[in-house]
Amino acid sequence: MGLGYSSYAGRSHWYNQHWGSPENVREAHMEDPSVKLGIMLFTPRVATRKHAARDCFTYATNGISERRMPCLKVPHGNPEYRVELVTYTRAESPWVNKLLCEMAHYPFLHGSGFALGHTLPVQQSANGRWKGFLLTQPRLEPPTFNPLPIDIGIGSDWVFHLQVFGLLEKELQEAIDIGGPEFTKRYLPANLPADTFYIDNQRASLL
Repeated sequence: MGLGYSSYAGRSHWYNQHWGSPENVREAHMEDPSVKLGIMLFTPRVATRKHAARDCFTYATNGISERRMPCLKVPHGNPEYRVELVTYTRAESPWVNKLLCEMAHYPFLHGSGFALGHTLPVQQSANGRWKGFLLTQPRLEPPTFNPLPIDIGIGSDWVFHLQVFGLLEKELQEAIDIGGPEFTKRYLPANLPADTFYIDNQRASLL
């Protein structure tokens, strides 16, 4: 089937094609210890014949999409989608590994799901920087990045990547009041500087 890999190896192969070889992989497990979870770190690079230049550090999960989201409680998203998380930093930030690991567990522990525009509470490893998080389309990737365009051994399901974007206190309240999708439309236009989306960045409020 497809590339002949396990789904974990298939995703790793696709990440390598898109971002190059990871600098580091933090190996962990989902809330079910039988499901492997990797937090893969891709460092900045100069342009090559195969890859465009990248100025940021990229963290991506590998393992959430082994299963569909439970989608039993709101926010539930689309139960047909499988999801992985991605986020960006300006410098190597080890705390992001634990943050993404905690977020990966969230929908399965709470019977919910992930989708574009969802807001999430602060996790224990938010590093005191953010009051909440917003899931967005990955802003530093081309439109063809979603959905994962290869057969990775899990049938006809699609794997979508959602970027974890940090929200300040007033931003979180606004996103809750008007909804995450409307917040994204109003305050995260396509022409914002790339470093606006770095989760380790100190930035002014968007409001």
